[in-house]
Amino acid sequence: MFLDTCTISNGGCTPNAACSHDNTTDTIVCTCKTGYTNTGGACKVVCTDTCLIKNGGCAPNASCSHDNTTNEVVCTCKTGYTNTGLAPNVVCNDTCTLGNGACDPNAGCSHDNKTNAVVCTCTTGYTNTGVAPNVVCTGTMTASTKSGTFLAFPCFQTPAPSAMEVALQTPPAHMTTQRML
Repeated sequence: MFLDTCTISNGGCTPNAACSHDNTTDTIVCTCKTGYTNTGGACKVVCTDTCLIKNGGCAPNASCSHDNTTNEVVCTCKTGYTNTGLAPNVVCNDTCTLGNGACDPNAGCSHDNKTNAVVCTCTTGYTNTGVAPNVVCTGTMTASTKSGTFLAFPCFQTPAPSAMEVALQTPPAHMTTQRML
């Protein structure tokens, strides 16, 4: 009767290695399981989590983890980065460089200092009229009267009519109508 030495203490292989026998010599062969890499030698196999070796081959702006079923390496772009590659080649680019980070066209894209999440900030002359996390930048114009009272009203993307009536509030809190040309 043949005693399979792989059944005793995994044949001396590390727990993250599979034990088998060479077909010719019947010597024990230790082969690292999926998700592990041999950091030892041919005679002394040491299976190390692949994610701990050069980030598992993932891009610098990606995190390395393992598939729950197969234990294969999975590269996932970190917060603030977007995958522009095709599986399995993950390429992580700064989200702000891709379509302004999905921010409103009248907003600047930056990153939160702590989380690196995308932050959209309306540019000067625009106000956020959206509801978090959707930033919607609506433009404002400022008109002034001789008395120094200011009024802000929305900018329109379509050409304004040649004459527009605007109600201006002037002291002492009564309304006057002024035709603006």
